[in-house]
Amino acid sequence: MLACFGLPAAQAQTLKFIVPSGATSEGSRLYLNLVREFERGESGVRIEFVPLSSWDEVVSSVKELQAHGRNAGLFVAEVSETLELENMGLIVPFEDVLQAHGGNLSEFLAPLTREFLGNSYCLSKKFCGPPFLRSMPVALYNLDQLRSAGIDSAHLPETWQETEVLLGKLQKRLQQEPFCLGGDWYDYLFEAAVRQAGGSLFDGARVTLATREASEALHYWKRLKDLKLLRRSNNWKATLNGFIAGYYPVTYYSSGGMEAVRANARFAWMADMLPKKRNHGVAVGGGNLYISANLSYDQQDVALKLARFLSRPSVQARISAATGFFPTVDAAFSEVELKERYASEEAFVRVRQQLQYAKPKLMSVDNLKVRNILKKAIDRTLDGGVAPEVALRGAQAEVDKLLGQ
Repeated sequence: MLACFGLPAAQAQTLKFIVPSGATSEGSRLYLNLVREFERGESGVRIEFVPLSSWDEVVSSVKELQAHGRNAGLFVAEVSETLELENMGLIVPFEDVLQAHGGNLSEFLAPLTREFLGNSYCLSKKFCGPPFLRSMPVALYNLDQLRSAGIDSAHLPETWQETEVLLGKLQKRLQQEPFCLGGDWYDYLFEAAVRQAGGSLFDGARVTLATREASEALHYWKRLKDLKLLRRSNNWKATLNGFIAGYYPVTYYSSGGMEAVRANARFAWMADMLPKKRNHGVAVGGGNLYISANLSYDQQDVALKLARFLSRPSVQARISAATGFFPTVDAAFSEVELKERYASEEAFVRVRQQLQYAKPKLMSVDNLKVRNILKKAIDRTLDGGVAPEVALRGAQAEVDKLLGQ
């Protein structure tokens, strides 16, 4: 009778889901399909899928929505943004929402990979955002170009010194810089280099940029550039695309780009652990799921259900298979989409071995500004000829003033 009189049906509960899916060619289609699958299992729920082109664009979008009295629903932001998102009041700790809806944090955490939780906690020590995607820097090699330079591709470099020798041979053959240093996220790669030198950019209490190990890492990069072994890219995605197109034989990139190489490279290639100075080491990157501030109780309930859905081993395996990111639940490696890949495809076997050397990323309450300060110091050395120690001391002074260290 109500339908005959044209009265409206119950309104669907709507929630935004914001993802930086532009990093891989199939990302948006994958996430849209997952969202529609989730909707089919949850009657009365509508997910407004919002794909954005970059990690930084996600934070800008969340800020903009909040400034206009709107919310960002459930969103994926880069792992090192946790403290800044909390400090700006843009998120509600996942732990608080879970408990308010009768959930148990220990049960939720149990399936997650423990090594991936380092950037998931707020200053308050509450669990702020579960890991959704995880990646780390890896070395990508064009094996065809290496062979043309007389390099045995079965023995890829394990140390900085061996890397310099390899790049020298490639430069002699190609008559151009063979190693491309990615744009945008080169601070992420630099953090890995500092780890390889035996140091860290964060000592657990303060940001530490002006250390011996950081100077060694920047001296190494400067040496490669001065020897015309290293070129710089202005754009992160362009770095990967350039490698896939065969423009240069060596680059360091996120493991989250490996599926793009696997699907599109028309040459023999290999991914491997980053070379070391004193020890192997990288920082774990990727994204967390965050629940936006200012959600209604019902919207929070939908956000929790969607987060649980996205954390299923089968879903995590599909995301990993389509992108190259590591799944964030151990059981996903046993799913059909990944089991064969990580058992028999050498590139994936090698990079998974690097997980044992992975550490949490540097993060702070003013993370974007800290990143820009560090990047400016790197630029001053590589492009402006400033001594690494001088550039890093200046960056340390800026960070100390910014954070009140």
